[in-house]
Amino acid sequence: MSAPIFDGHRSDPHDQRHVQHETAVTMRVDESDEWIVVPIRAVFTDDGLSGWSFEIGPYSIGGSDATELANALAHYGRLSHDFRPIGGA
Repeated sequence: MSAPIFDGHRSDPHDQRHVQHETAVTMRVDESDEWIVVPIRAVFTDDGLSGWSFEIGPYSIGGSDATELANALAHYGRLSHDFRPIGGA
């Protein structure tokens, strides 16, 4: 049995949303002891206003919040030795 997908509908009536990278992660919901699949995407919206964003399921973050998330994941990787981020020093 596959896990349900946790995502939101994203409308793009003017074809301005461009997914640059997409993958998905499987996450455990501790409260319900269930598993879900969450798509994650790097997106550029060419509307002269939005620009770059990072989508985690139905949520979008950008700018300093995306940087904070990337830094938190890198910190976790250094502490746990579970992974090393790609690129950079």
